[in-house]
Amino acid sequence: MQRTFLSSVLLIVLGVGLAAQSIAEESATAKSAKPATIPPPPTTEERVERLERLINSQGLVDILLRLENLQKDVQNIQGDNEVQMHKLDELRKRQRELYIDIDRRLLQLERKQTGRAPVAVGKSNLPTSARTAVTAAGNAAHVNHGTVAGGKPTGGRRTAVAAKAVVGEPEQETEQEAYQKAFNLLRELRYNKAGLAFRSFIEKYPEGRYAHIAQYWLAEASYAQRDFRTAIADYQKLIDDYAGSPKRAEAMLKIGYSYYELKDYPKAQAVLEQLLAAYPSTTEAGQAQNLLQKIKINNAS
Repeated sequence: MQRTFLSSVLLIVLGVGLAAQSIAEESATAKSAKPATIPPPPTTEERVERLERLINSQGLVDILLRLENLQKDVQNIQGDNEVQMHKLDELRKRQRELYIDIDRRLLQLERKQTGRAPVAVGKSNLPTSARTAVTAAGNAAHVNHGTVAGGKPTGGRRTAVAAKAVVGEPEQETEQEAYQKAFNLLRELRYNKAGLAFRSFIEKYPEGRYAHIAQYWLAEASYAQRDFRTAIADYQKLIDDYAGSPKRAEAMLKIGYSYYELKDYPKAQAVLEQLLAAYPSTTEAGQAQNLLQKIKINNAS
């Protein structure tokens, strides 16, 4: 029994010791444990890396592409606005030229009528044909009774020449009236009828004094209606058939504009370069330079 009692006492002592040791270890472990720490803020390098990842993302790439497309659209709109402004300037310029041409021709008509006015009293009340006949008769009588140096009579040959000049005047008036009729239609912006009238005039008076300018206005009527192919053909006819016309440089410029409107940029560039070579110091040459710049921009885009 004593051995059993001693064994029980030893077991109790060992159990108490182990429990005390376990409590001591847990206390030591609790004391050695550190509280949880707050992570430090990101550094500058980490922020830069994060921004680079955002920039390289597909969403920002799409945004950049859209911005580039918007910039191109804005440039195209600006180019269209410039073209429209040029068209308005051309219309204003054409209108001024029309009015100047009208004033000049009206002044010429007034001067001619003043120079042909009869002097004798009572002739102003006669019809036009009667006044012409009276004037011709007076000229013939004056020539028949006139003398040249040396006192010799002039004879009948000079009378025939004077009568022929008087008879030929209505033909010149008829040509002028036909041109003025077509020009009035153009001034009223009746382009279809004006084109037909100018074309008929050129067929009737191909060698007339107004033929080259009628050819120019014929092309202008087609250009104003945006019939650029017909306008090109009519401008080219002016260049080919009327080498001395002062409208040749402007006709070449309008051919360039017509090809530009048709988006045929190579042909437009070729015509404009010919204009610069033939008429380098003209207003049309400066306009051709501006149009060439626009063509280069369109080719680049």
